[in-house]
Amino acid sequence: MQIATNLAVYGKRFSMHYIILLFATILFLGCSSPTAPQPLYHSVKCIDNVYSLKSAKCLNEQEFIENLEPYQVIFIGDHHSSKKEHKMIAKTIRELSKKGYRIHLANEWFTPKDNPILQEYANGSIDDKEFIKKIKWGKKRSFKFDLFAPIYHAIIETKGKLYGINLSKRERKLISRVNISAMSKEEVSFFDNLDLDVSAHKKLLSPFFSYCHKAKRDETNEECLRRMYRVQVAWDTKMAQESAILSKNILKTKKDKLIIFAGAAHVTYGLGVNLRFARESNLPFLTIIPQSSNYTAVMHGKADFVYMYKKERAAKELEKKLIQELNG
Repeated sequence: MQIATNLAVYGKRFSMHYIILLFATILFLGCSSPTAPQPLYHSVKCIDNVYSLKSAKCLNEQEFIENLEPYQVIFIGDHHSSKKEHKMIAKTIRELSKKGYRIHLANEWFTPKDNPILQEYANGSIDDKEFIKKIKWGKKRSFKFDLFAPIYHAIIETKGKLYGINLSKRERKLISRVNISAMSKEEVSFFDNLDLDVSAHKKLLSPFFSYCHKAKRDETNEECLRRMYRVQVAWDTKMAQESAILSKNILKTKKDKLIIFAGAAHVTYGLGVNLRFARESNLPFLTIIPQSSNYTAVMHGKADFVYMYKKERAAKELEKKLIQELNG
């Protein structure tokens, strides 16, 4: 009705040609279905270097460090089998230290109860061999300690600190099995408040959770998939909450920086630990993830920065080991 009224008022000013064209345009727009927006990709040609998705360019070392300086909280995603990425992280720690920053590294591999041992190690009171023994590295992780040693050595050399932020194996099992009766009041409260309804997060992880990898007795496929996703969300939530607590307690000056180091799947697209951290803290943060230079297309929004490394070898066991962890 409004369109017809407008044409009646202004019709004298238009020729019949324009009126017909206008109606044809309206008819076309009304009948055609809108095209779904296509994702935006960056074509990245950096190798063993950092690409900024904000400025859409490769950064040299100095530019990268300068971009990190304004932020006290930095999420770094990890490809667990990549020595090159770990050496890059170690170098980043050293470069920030040269500028007077003190690095606090919160690590997915450990729990808050491990903090006394981590403190001993970061202070140089115990060496690698004793640390591996005291922390029970072989029982905690199937990846070799040597893969991560460059990062820890950089923390020790720069007088930084190490912290654990993850759930214990016991806590993961309780959540996996919904064993409420064995949980403490705090654990029940944590479990009851898990947000399992972030649809974008579910979609992101769907390739990992497309089928049940290790069903329990009398468990349906749907029940198994829900259990796996529940543990993933619990994992992310715990790391976010502990990181938020750390940020309040240790970021006392502008020279303190908290690096949260977790698997790339936990921080990609800002839907895992970093999403839940933002619910607990109003501190701004950056996210850095690794990507093999075998894949040069990077979707916009995947992170703030991408470290493009030339893959040393195919990490075929990575998904298998991740799924084992999620199965508790």
